[in-house]
Amino acid sequence: MKTSPLSLASSLLLAACFNPAGSDTTGTGGSDGPTTTSTATVGPGSTSSGEGPTTSLAPTGPTSGEESTVTLTGDASTGTDTTGQPCDLDVCPCDSATECRPGQQCHEGQCVECIDSTTCDGRVCDPVDHVCRACREHDDCPETACELDDGVCFPKDSTSHAFIDPTLVCADQSCSKEQPCCSISQAMSQHQDAVHLVVHLLPGTYSTGIHLVQGGRKIAVLGSELTTFTVDVEPAVLLGDEMQDLAIDSELYVSQIRIEGGQGAAAVRCRSSAQLWLDDVRIVGYGGRAISAADCTTVVRRNQLAQNLYAIHIAEGTTLRLENSLVAHFNMGAALEIGNASTAHLLYTTLGDVTQHESGLFACLDGTAGLDARNSALLSHGVVNTFSCAASAAQLADSVVSASELQNVETDTSVIQPQDVPPLFMDWNGGDLHVFGDGGPLAGVARWKQGDPRTDVDGDPRPLMDGAPDIAGGDRPPG
Repeated sequence: MKTSPLSLASSLLLAACFNPAGSDTTGTGGSDGPTTTSTATVGPGSTSSGEGPTTSLAPTGPTSGEESTVTLTGDASTGTDTTGQPCDLDVCPCDSATECRPGQQCHEGQCVECIDSTTCDGRVCDPVDHVCRACREHDDCPETACELDDGVCFPKDSTSHAFIDPTLVCADQSCSKEQPCCSISQAMSQHQDAVHLVVHLLPGTYSTGIHLVQGGRKIAVLGSELTTFTVDVEPAVLLGDEMQDLAIDSELYVSQIRIEGGQGAAAVRCRSSAQLWLDDVRIVGYGGRAISAADCTTVVRRNQLAQNLYAIHIAEGTTLRLENSLVAHFNMGAALEIGNASTAHLLYTTLGDVTQHESGLFACLDGTAGLDARNSALLSHGVVNTFSCAASAAQLADSVVSASELQNVETDTSVIQPQDVPPLFMDWNGGDLHVFGDGGPLAGVARWKQGDPRTDVDGDPRPLMDGAPDIAGGDRPPG
């Protein structure tokens, strides 16, 4: 029997995609960009395609950049012909599923693995290739949400749903779509026994945060471009119990929210927990740390941080994944502080520091910290030492830097002068790190690889060809 070129190409593509060490090969695939329910205001409703040093990022578990390796149930175009005999054509025709191999279906005259997701056992049916693949975004699972670390949809029959309208006066609401709750805490209380819960945030301003301190739960909180949090003192997003050291095994997926103002230890805090995923989140003007994580895997996709007192701090064995994000640092500390036994992996991320003080870009707080970056821009317009890490602790490839010490011709890491940094962006001093014009020296430095994000922070498409030149950082010009 002959194999269809279309099917073979799809299989080879899936098999070639990056599978991080220790991750499930059924994990989530490459990011398609912001959810289609609405266009996020993060710069325009979840992740790691890390690879080894000098060529790509180190692994942190699957994130939006990856195409999972998927075991197909059969060749998507090989079955029997209309006579019932084995098909030896390049593309096997069919009139019904009985003419296809077991487990296949007949779609538009061709044998395929799936027509819709009902036969994909929690995964999703690719609408183009008609093969079952891992979910990459919550929109891939319209009836529930995507468990992004494993690439499977929340189970439809056992997932609870809660709807929140912050404009309502609290009463005895059922939290249903017809009778929304008044607050997130009310919804969490009503569904405290639900293992899988999807919280739908209606447009409005939320004055209390998203807090998950119980173990054994998987919760997705899905907002929109009109979902804003103005939370003071306590975190707007908290995963884990600050009062105890015992780790919980819960997973929290937050998509499409904006955190404005407020002050406290951190706008987003993850402590001693399994995983926190932030998709299409914007944190602006917070009077504390934007993101703080300790002993927690944290995945940040298509986020924008600007004008916060501190930026990002990780410690105590944390793995951080920054992908397709823009981090504009203004005030205290470094834009990225990496503590004990922790590692930060940057892919297609712009890390910018405008403070002009020493070590304002990134800092390794001890000898066990590490950073690697690919297809990224790590920039400051300061002329002092802008980072504090041992040379062996920072592994960069296909990136642009403003510190000459980080330049590495062998890994295609180029340097630009600090004074040339501000004109590269729409508003460097104001925190808008979208590129100006064609990106200048950022253009052509990055190299897109199979498994990398398919879009930038705004959803603009990247070149989907292995090895194609691209713009370093989280943003690329449209078109």
